[in-house]
Amino acid sequence: MNELEVSDGKVVRIWWLLTWRFNAGAFVGWAVLAALLGFLTEFMNLSLGRVILDPQFVVWLGSALWSFFWFFIVIRMMLKKRYNGFRLAIIADEPATAEQPEASQGQP
Repeated sequence: MNELEVSDGKVVRIWWLLTWRFNAGAFVGWAVLAALLGFLTEFMNLSLGRVILDPQFVVWLGSALWSFFWFFIVIRMMLKKRYNGFRLAIIADEPATAEQPEASQGQP
């Protein structure tokens, strides 16, 4: 496996994939969650006759959790994608040589 030099073109391609996929999926997720959680929270509040949960907070919390979850999915997509002429890989460094601990004086 050849290690390639990091060029501006490669960085832009990776950045663009990360940016547009995250933003597109996050926007769709936020819209669906806002509608669903807002409706359910308002329905619960109205059916109980009092405000138990603030719908804005519930929507904010659901959107924040969705963003966190969605970002991991986008990173996985980014690592699996084959770009034009390269792909990203996670490889192990060369194993470090283990140093022998010095024997304590007076210990067998």
